[in-house]
Amino acid sequence: MSGICGIAERGREIGQTSLEPMLEALVLPDESSREVLLDGRSAAFGVRSRWPFQQAGVIPGVRIAADADLLNDREIVSELSQRGLDAGRMSIAERIGWLYRTHGDSFVERLQGAFAVALWDEAAERLLLVIDRLGVKGLYWSEEGGRLLFGSRMSAVCAARERQPEVSSSALMQYLLFSVVPAPLAIYQNINKVKPGCRLIWEHGRVREEQYWDLNYIEDKNDDERYWIGELRAGMRAAVHRHLQDSAASETGSYLSGGTDSSSVVAFMAERHSPVNTFSISFAEGSYNEAGYARLTANHFATRHHERCLSAEDAAAAIPKILKCYDEPFANSSTIGAYYCALLAREEGVDTLLAGDGGDELFAGNSRYVSDGRFAMYHRLPRWLRRGLIEPLAFRLPANDGFLSRPRKYVERANIPNPRRLFSYGFFLSSPPEEIFEADFLARASPDHWMDIADSHYHRPSVASDLNRQMYLDVKLILADNDLRKVQSTAELAGVRVRFPLLDHRLAELSSRIPTKLKMKGFKLRYIFKEAMRGILPDQVLTKKKHGFGVPVGLWFFQDERLKSMARDVLSDSRTRQRGYFRPAFLEKMAGWRSDQDSFYYGEVIWYLLALELWHREHLEWKQRQRNTCAR
Repeated sequence: MSGICGIAERGREIGQTSLEPMLEALVLPDESSREVLLDGRSAAFGVRSRWPFQQAGVIPGVRIAADADLLNDREIVSELSQRGLDAGRMSIAERIGWLYRTHGDSFVERLQGAFAVALWDEAAERLLLVIDRLGVKGLYWSEEGGRLLFGSRMSAVCAARERQPEVSSSALMQYLLFSVVPAPLAIYQNINKVKPGCRLIWEHGRVREEQYWDLNYIEDKNDDERYWIGELRAGMRAAVHRHLQDSAASETGSYLSGGTDSSSVVAFMAERHSPVNTFSISFAEGSYNEAGYARLTANHFATRHHERCLSAEDAAAAIPKILKCYDEPFANSSTIGAYYCALLAREEGVDTLLAGDGGDELFAGNSRYVSDGRFAMYHRLPRWLRRGLIEPLAFRLPANDGFLSRPRKYVERANIPNPRRLFSYGFFLSSPPEEIFEADFLARASPDHWMDIADSHYHRPSVASDLNRQMYLDVKLILADNDLRKVQSTAELAGVRVRFPLLDHRLAELSSRIPTKLKMKGFKLRYIFKEAMRGILPDQVLTKKKHGFGVPVGLWFFQDERLKSMARDVLSDSRTRQRGYFRPAFLEKMAGWRSDQDSFYYGEVIWYLLALELWHREHLEWKQRQRNTCAR
């Protein structure tokens, strides 16, 4: 891995020895990378560099650590040169420093691309941490004893703390609900994440956070389809082309799932690179295998296509590597597919991949938007009809899984307020908490607060439609916290840089202006997106059912003896049962699950539990053993 780290403490000389544990924590075992150090009065920054844009720099009065894959570096050079600076000879970090000297905190608004930046203003004794608008890059931070610690990885922050933090019960519960610990939380108490589009300012011993960018969803009154088709097509083309700058065709490629997002990226890549390198994964399990659509797109654009068929054995081999890679519990099972896809690219000599993430969240592509739209229809009925007639009749129907129970279930779910309704199918939200969790754990992670972060996202846009609120929530919680972490971390684990052209902030701003009724027309998902790509993508790709890079891990836990044994052994182990989170009867039930009925659903639950316990053993217990060894 790679990234930046640092310590700020007023009035103290901080040297290399203080940074060494942080720098060591930024890499995985058996990995080497160039080390850059900055040390000085009151602040010291470190950088582990895998890519040229990861740099440390010093200009008069300012120290900078930057992990900044910028798209507009030439514009920055031009602006600074016009001010009489020899910007062409500067490093990226130095240019960012001069932007700060010129524009103050608003310098960040002139950065385009993916970035995490730390600046120390010597005169003001002030630390500034900032990440990009949509959270492609990330930073952890923590205050301890009058100093502030930060790092691209949580392990770097932990390595510099004098006291190791304890697991946060609230954060752990968020992981179980969403498969990831969402910002601003981290899995440990007293460690936080910088939120996307925000800057964190530490001065005079105090921290404050400011938001410099966000999606506003102020819809344009122009609802002419032809206009938006042209705008969107031009916006996507420009975004993809921007993300190809300074990239050699032979060393650049694209993930290709066969869906509309990755296929659209490939389509516009093909206008600049010939042939495009494309990479896919496939499965023997037919319901998960989309290789045919990926091949269709690859043939249509004459790409140099590469494909790997994954098995349960591949998953078993990858799980230890992936769990070691993530500092926090992470249960997005498609990490396995993303890792092997990036590894395939690296083996073929490609070091930069473009990914199609973002299309669902910006252009209404998630299938649950349709499901929720059907529930929203119920509330368009007059209140007297719902409360006076429909509900009294519906609640007389049986509450079982039979056919006659369906009207009752529809009414019950329709009456769950959003955003809880959106996640109400999840196992931990739909099951009685007292049957799963120990009472002490529930006291620390009260169900009353399980949806606080999701609620804050959903209700933040002040004038947005219900659909735009759902998409905003997904931009923050599903995209920034989850999918981007999945793709970024597995790509770096494989030795590949990844870029996300559909998350170009100008394209995101364009999406927020498109009228809601054009994003999802009736129950047609991503309507205007598909119309913009009609005539460019094959019709079969535009009309296919969405799958993405889903991995049949739930099925494998019931069918593959190695994975089945792994799950059973871990869930039955006394160490797992002594964590104090889950009731023993619940773990026994999960460990003894034999039926392949609903294998996807319950297999995913088992994966959540397994990933959590293996995280404890890989990260938490390892650190405890390391401290005990040092103490002796």
